[in-house]
Amino acid sequence: MSKPKPKMPGSVRAGLFLLVLGAIMVGIGTYSNKGSLSLYGFIVAAAGFLLYFVSFLVTRRYSNTRR
Repeated sequence: MSKPKPKMPGSVRAGLFLLVLGAIMVGIGTYSNKGSLSLYGFIVAAAGFLLYFVSFLVTRRYSNTRR
């Protein structure tokens, strides 16, 4: 039998979305040679990564303490 899939909280999904959106913005800004768009995309990607990482750690610790 396979293990049941863990549910992904909304904050983790939002972090992944911001990470991907920021990466796309960096790519578009680099391709069109617009430094400000690339910088803004990098900031969005960094914020998305931090949100994803912190949310993942908090939910994992919370689930480990509930056992």
